[in-house]
Amino acid sequence: MAWPNISIKSIKFTPFGGIFLIMEQFDSKLSSVIDSTLGIRCCNYGYQYSEIIRSLMRVYFCGGSCIEDVTTHLMRHLSQHSTLRTCGADTIRHRDRYA
Repeated sequence: MAWPNISIKSIKFTPFGGIFLIMEQFDSKLSSVIDSTLGIRCCNYGYQYSEIIRSLMRVYFCGGSCIEDVTTHLMRHLSQHSTLRTCGADTIRHRDRYA
């Protein structure tokens, strides 16, 4: 019996399937519209409105039931992407305070 060829991949897998592909599409198509409509947040704060909305969408796309799930369950998986930043539950919840 011949053994199949096994190759080792350096791709990082998450339990959320194609969430990175969806969020990359969101980033390329909608981020600029959101930021130009809502305006750029103050430079003192680390996240733009598009990043906050994207983080909120990730909670629901990944099966979360509340905003705190992004910090408690999802952050370790979602932070694997090198360019898509995910903000924590505190930032999502208090986004209007700094507007």
